[in-house]
Amino acid sequence: MRREVPFGHPQFGKALPYVCTRKAQHQREAALLRELSRLDTLPRYRQATFEHFEASVPGVAEAYTAALAYAEQPAGWLVLLGSSDCGKTHLAMAIAQERLAAGERVVFLTVPDLLDHLRAAFAPNAPATYDELFARVREVELLVLDDLGAEHRTPWANEKLFQLLNHRYNAMLPTVITSNRMALEGRNHRIVSRLHDRELVRQVITQEA
Repeated sequence: MRREVPFGHPQFGKALPYVCTRKAQHQREAALLRELSRLDTLPRYRQATFEHFEASVPGVAEAYTAALAYAEQPAGWLVLLGSSDCGKTHLAMAIAQERLAAGERVVFLTVPDLLDHLRAAFAPNAPATYDELFARVREVELLVLDDLGAEHRTPWANEKLFQLLNHRYNAMLPTVITSNRMALEGRNHRIVSRLHDRELVRQVITQEA
């Protein structure tokens, strides 16, 4: 359809999608992102909810409270730091599940998997081009990146991660990241500087259960 606007208006003569078309596009996009994240198919992901999290374990109460509040109203970045088996991935998954239930578009991926998906998008028979996939992840309403620092650090991987995180940093898009302090040592200083911006980022350190 075309809006009836005067000549010279930015939308004069431009075809605009109907509301039902935009809704259908949103639903297709959400389905593609859910498939990418596999939150509906992997049993571990389906069970990672706030109800199944043992918040009484010493050292995780602050992270649980912060994750629960973030899931209710995502704003800024939430960075969960801690060793393995301390519950940070469970909490990140629980946030993703809550926002999906609220109708938002969400991507949940480990960082190594994200980079693998981006590399695979260069293949001629890939379901989405690299540019399309990167744009979806870059612009998604909520991005949850698990295990930052576990990826193989190559110049290409560092650059792609910086481009992704820098865009979301400048646009102040809700982002959840899990990592551990040791994994962040010595990595790209441009990424680390974004993670330490106290105006946008809340860091919570969990302890091993």
